[in-house]
Amino acid sequence: MKKIILAFILGIAFLLFFVFFTLPASASLEINSSTYSGSFAQGSSSGNISNSSYFGDSASFYQQAMGYLNDLLFSGVHGFSFQTASTAGSTPTLSISEPSNGTYITRINLPLNFTALNALGVWYNLDSGSNTTITGNTTFNTTNGLHTLYLFANNTYGNSSANITFTVNTDKVIVHYSNYSGSTKGSSIDFNQSSYEELQNLSNIILENTDYGEIAFNDAINTTNDSNIDSDLDLDLYINISNNSIVLNSTALPNFNKSATLSLYGLTFTNPRILRNGEVCPNAICTEVSYSGGAFVFNVTHFTTYTAEETPAGGGTPDTTSLGGGGGSGGVVYSVTDLFTLDKNEIKVSLNPGQVKTENVTITNPGTQPITITIENLIPEFVMRGEDVILLNPGESKVIPLYIIVKAETIPNLYLGKIIISSGSTKREILLAVEVESAGILLDVRAEILKDYKQILPGGEVLTEMRLFNLGGSDERKDVLIEYIIKDYENHEIVKETESLAIETQATFIKRIKLPQDAILGNYVLYVRAVYSGKVASASDNFEIVSSKVTNKEKIYIVIIVILAIVLSLIIYFTTFRDKKKGKKKDGERVNLKSIMKK
Repeated sequence: MKKIILAFILGIAFLLFFVFFTLPASASLEINSSTYSGSFAQGSSSGNISNSSYFGDSASFYQQAMGYLNDLLFSGVHGFSFQTASTAGSTPTLSISEPSNGTYITRINLPLNFTALNALGVWYNLDSGSNTTITGNTTFNTTNGLHTLYLFANNTYGNSSANITFTVNTDKVIVHYSNYSGSTKGSSIDFNQSSYEELQNLSNIILENTDYGEIAFNDAINTTNDSNIDSDLDLDLYINISNNSIVLNSTALPNFNKSATLSLYGLTFTNPRILRNGEVCPNAICTEVSYSGGAFVFNVTHFTTYTAEETPAGGGTPDTTSLGGGGGSGGVVYSVTDLFTLDKNEIKVSLNPGQVKTENVTITNPGTQPITITIENLIPEFVMRGEDVILLNPGESKVIPLYIIVKAETIPNLYLGKIIISSGSTKREILLAVEVESAGILLDVRAEILKDYKQILPGGEVLTEMRLFNLGGSDERKDVLIEYIIKDYENHEIVKETESLAIETQATFIKRIKLPQDAILGNYVLYVRAVYSGKVASASDNFEIVSSKVTNKEKIYIVIIVILAIVLSLIIYFTTFRDKKKGKKKDGERVNLKSIMKK
């Protein structure tokens, strides 16, 4: 019997132990405005707990450092008291995530991002200067040079500190992105928040204009490699997000020429489709993601100019006729009925770095209805213009000035692009070639493709008359490195040859260049680049790769055939005429004989 009583007492004791010690540790309640009212501080606190349940009317509770009450609390609202505590001897835990140990390209609004656990107060100073108290992540300003940021935190158990050393060099690289840092920046990335080392492999780059659209790059980009010789990365100049248009100049920003998700905002189409350089974009390059609320989202594999238009009934393409391709760049595209005319379809200029030239284009509306003209600039790094959209009344002409600007830091080369002018289904391209030569070079280069070779079949040869003149006023021979480059109007090279030539006063010769057998039909430019004493002189001429061509021999055969046909026609004509005349004469002689016999 004693054993039974003892076992009963032990069982009761075990149950009480389980209730009062085990159960409280099995659940937790976060203290917040909906569950607790009253004061709270380390040590003893009192207040009201609601929305839970517990045994009895009062109890003591243990408060963990993270801020949770460990117990099954009570139903209703009751007054209570509890004891709080931190881990004995635990000072705050500090870590700095930004700035990092690298080089920053700005001294304004540098990020200070950190984590502080169990801290009652946090403050920092720069280079052991004056302290600044903070309550969370912040930004700070500094100067060029090497700096150390010290971060401090404290609680009742003592102080903790952390530090990071970094450099500010505002001349390292300058990123121009004011178009994506103002009131319409949306989700655009802040490049100045990243160190130079991070900019060399920057992920999740987003450029947004909340009025018009967004570019979200899918891959990491080395942004610093696209800066010019002055360490300028001009995203404002080479990337444009505007009404129903996203343009990225991949020639100026080759590292940004990667896959991305594009969004065009504010569209009013019912069923839009994607246009690439004014033409329907193939599925291999463009993939539609969604269209909702006027926002058209699609993926692209690389960059040029992307717009959208209403999909025609049946999903067909607009009623246009294409006159030639262009190494993927396309030639001039005319509609069946032109809504406007241009006074030129090609512009070629030769300038030195720092020079400016104005070229005028005249647009005429020959119809009887007003039309709206859209002007799209595909070479914005060299061409500035005024209006993007103009209105032309019937019979009206308007001169559009194109300001061709070569910056002082521009590397001598040939830069190709297009100005696309459109209205409705009428679309024209003005092919633009900008030759940049070194200033003061004592060499003149001229290249002229022979007339019979202005149209060439794939795999054929281009024959060019070359002339080089030594302008140095000396008979001393000059060794000149000459490059022959053939490229399309999207700046894709299909042929490149190099040779060295010694010139005394001048040299004239015929250069033969073989085209690839798989060359794409369209418009191309032969660019001749002569390098002497580190300076560049150049010349260029354009031609077209066509699917068929009438050769000189064929022309001769055609002329001979035409002449023979004319001669044969004359022989047949005169023979027939003579036979008819003889027949009339015989009939006349018979009539006269009968009359004589009657007499």
